[in-house]
Amino acid sequence: SDKDILEFAMKQIYPHLADLFYFMDFSDANRNKRGGGTSLVVKNLQTFYYSKLKARFIAVFDNDAEGYQCKCLLLREINNWPENFRILLYPDNKLFQKYPTLAPNGKILKDCISRKACSIELYLPDELIKTDGAYFPIEWESRKKIKAIDGTEEVLYQGVISQKTEIKGKFHELRRAIETGQRAFVPEEWERMKQ
Repeated sequence: SDKDILEFAMKQIYPHLADLFYFMDFSDANRNKRGGGTSLVVKNLQTFYYSKLKARFIAVFDNDAEGYQCKCLLLREINNWPENFRILLYPDNKLFQKYPTLAPNGKILKDCISRKACSIELYLPDELIKTDGAYFPIEWESRKKIKAIDGTEEVLYQGVISQKTEIKGKFHELRRAIETGQRAFVPEEWERMKQ
C-alpha cells in the first residue's frame, strides 16, 4: 500500500517529476505477490550496494520502531553509503508530538509517536485518519530493543494506527474519485505527504 500511496501522491503533488521515479513492484503481471516489508527492503539495498549499481536508490521506511531499527542497521553495517543511495524515515511532523494513543487501561493519552508508530497512513489527509473529528489512536503492539547508529541501545514501543484496513480502503476510494474527476485534488489536504 505504501507504493500505491506514494505513486498517487507524487503524480498529484509533483506531476512534472512523477515520471522520474520508479517505485519497486511487489507483484507481477499475473498478480503474483512477493514478500514485502522492511526486511526485504534491507536485503534489496544490501544487494544493490554490493552489486555496485550506479542507479539512484531511495529507501523510505516508516517512522516507527521497526523502520528506525532498519535504518540504523543499514547505516551501522555500511558506514559510507555512496551518493546514489538515500536511506530515510518518513519525516517528523508537529501532529506526531502529541498524538492520541490507546493505553493498556483503555484510556486515550497523547504521546510522541515519532520513531514509534508513524506509518504512511498518518501522512494522509485528515478525513482519512479521523472519525467524528478525532484521530484514530495508535495501538501499541510490542517493545523493541534497537541498536542506534552510534551503537547505543534504546528501547522503543512499536505502534500501529487503529483502523488501518479501513484507512487504506478510504484512501483507495478517494484516489478513484480524484482520478475519475468526481473529486478535486486539494493540495492543502496533502501537506503531510508533501513533507
